[in-house]
Amino acid sequence: MSTWEDLDGTSSYEDDEEANICLMTYIVSGESESNQEDEVSFNDPESLRKFYHELLSNSYILSKPYKNLQKYFKNLSKDHLKLEKTL
Repeated sequence: MSTWEDLDGTSSYEDDEEANICLMTYIVSGESESNQEDEVSFNDPESLRKFYHELLSNSYILSKPYKNLQKYFKNLSKDHLKLEKTL
């Protein structure tokens, strides 16, 4: 059976920490920009390209912690089933 120490891997913690730092940087930089710059002009291909790359970057940043959480939840579910069987 897994223990808390087994589930807490330093690599996943470092990945989460990196994602949090990137997300905080994005949020802080977004607050300093005006709201007009956040709007996308569908008539301007350059604006669409920039927005598309931002979406890709954000999805990459969020996908790593999401995958880690999925693995963590799966492990917790397995442990929960094992505990139910022992009771």
